[in-house]
Amino acid sequence: MRTVVTGAGGFIGAHLVRFLAQQGCHVRGVDLRHPEFAPSAADEFVTADLRDPAAAADAVAGADVVFALAANMGGIGWTHAAPAEILRDNLLISTNTVEACRAAGVGKVVYTSSACVYPGYLQRNPDDPPLREDRVFPAEPDMEYGWEKLTTEILCATYRRTYRMDIKVARLHAIYGPWGSYEGLRAKSLSMLCGKVARIPDQAGEIEVWGDGTQTRSYCYVDDCVEGLWRLSKSTVDTPVNLGSEERVTIAELVDRIAVVAGKTVTSRYLTDKPVGPRGRSSDNTLCRELLGWAPETSLDEGLRRTYAWIEQHLAAGDSTADVVRSTDG
Repeated sequence: MRTVVTGAGGFIGAHLVRFLAQQGCHVRGVDLRHPEFAPSAADEFVTADLRDPAAAADAVAGADVVFALAANMGGIGWTHAAPAEILRDNLLISTNTVEACRAAGVGKVVYTSSACVYPGYLQRNPDDPPLREDRVFPAEPDMEYGWEKLTTEILCATYRRTYRMDIKVARLHAIYGPWGSYEGLRAKSLSMLCGKVARIPDQAGEIEVWGDGTQTRSYCYVDDCVEGLWRLSKSTVDTPVNLGSEERVTIAELVDRIAVVAGKTVTSRYLTDKPVGPRGRSSDNTLCRELLGWAPETSLDEGLRRTYAWIEQHLAAGDSTADVVRSTDG
């Protein structure tokens, strides 16, 4: 099977390319840059800017399946620092990719959306119910990144209906794991906290934590995310599906669990003047289990062990991800 992965130089994309290669697929990776932490497992890697329609057309030519992950994205620091850039770039990337797939007659498209499409009014309390796929409207997405993702979901649904395209939509929830940025504006919360704990020079120390620690999240390990994307691609599903964990944790509890993995005593200094995003966000996997016969299953503690060990190793080697700028991963 001839597959294309856009965003193949990014965190999730690099893992997906490796997974697809292990399934025996021929994989073309597409991105502005090659993966940062390991050579790409792609059979061919195309350096391309998908904001250009011609580049998008070349990228998907001859593909049976396109996994559309490419996006200008990052953690909450980045979404607050570059809202116009994020909205502009991602509208271009997504629209060009979907249209290029239509024009090329691509058999199947898997688009990675985000939990950021869910309304803010469903996420104002740490113990708000898990997010269900049918609760997107009335719309109030999370910042410009969420608005773009919801707009592209509507685009996908319209192309499916108008052009009979087989387009799948996965709503990703806080994906984490090795090969992800752990410092700088583009780093996500779990990896950034792991990096802060790993930098404590002795067995005890203090780290800064954005917010008051009571906000909740459910974090999904990258191997589960990739497995879910593969299962979705092989299914007949034609409606958006959550790919996330149902294991909810407060940020304060997350720090404690990272500390246990690290074998350190960690004190948190909470910065309540920093952006924290939704107060409570977790995935409802009822539809995922119903439609895919499966749901993410890696425990947070197991995922933390793998992720922390990788970050600790890279910090010990003097590596840094703080200055990496890229447009990858849905």
